[in-house]
Amino acid sequence: MEAMELDINENKPRQIPDGNYADRKSSSSEIASRKIRVAVCDSCPTIRHGLEHIFDTTTDIEVVILASSRDELKNLTAELAVDVVLVDIEDHEHDADRYLGSFRELLPDAKILVFTNCQDNLQIIGALEQGVEGFQCKQDADIDDLTRAIRTMHKGGKDLAPCVTDALLMQMKTEQMMTRSQLSPREQQVLDLIAKGKTNDDIANTLFISTRTVKFHVSSILSKLNVKNRTEAALWLL
Repeated sequence: MEAMELDINENKPRQIPDGNYADRKSSSSEIASRKIRVAVCDSCPTIRHGLEHIFDTTTDIEVVILASSRDELKNLTAELAVDVVLVDIEDHEHDADRYLGSFRELLPDAKILVFTNCQDNLQIIGALEQGVEGFQCKQDADIDDLTRAIRTMHKGGKDLAPCVTDALLMQMKTEQMMTRSQLSPREQQVLDLIAKGKTNDDIANTLFISTRTVKFHVSSILSKLNVKNRTEAALWLL
């Protein structure tokens, strides 16, 4: 079988003699010993061929497809099985979710590694919601980050850059602020006292209200925060 890539001098695929590619009908032993097959989909030819050069220096990863778009990739996957597809979503900021979803439809058995400029937390969250197994930032990732990500994903794990954690924390804080804004000023006072371990009687004495009124506020707080008890309400503030 032969691997395919897009010739940057011609707007059409060309074939490169294959040294040791395994096809879909490989035996179990062959699959266990073969390299991890990667498809690179990036609109920048410098990135595409740079990544190909990087992965060629490894002993267990090989680039079997280079494409500038999802449509080109679609034309090249008919004869090749792919383990990991590396995708840039920068050119699809307004429809990144749908774009990534199309790769899942095209290559249902492949792991998806997003390799893009991390400038939009919403894009990062959207990619996670699409179930991508890896996410690396062009600004920060080095060779070791990319090769580690591909190997981890191929083994069934996930590999996410620090920017993903930052985006998740920012989303949690935003959601927390939005939810807290739904509480009345009195409910916010009660919640703060709950977080300090105060009992209903303590809260009633501190705010000069009845215990019955405190219970009413506590019930409302639990409902608005969608938590089951006072402990979960207190932890919600952390």
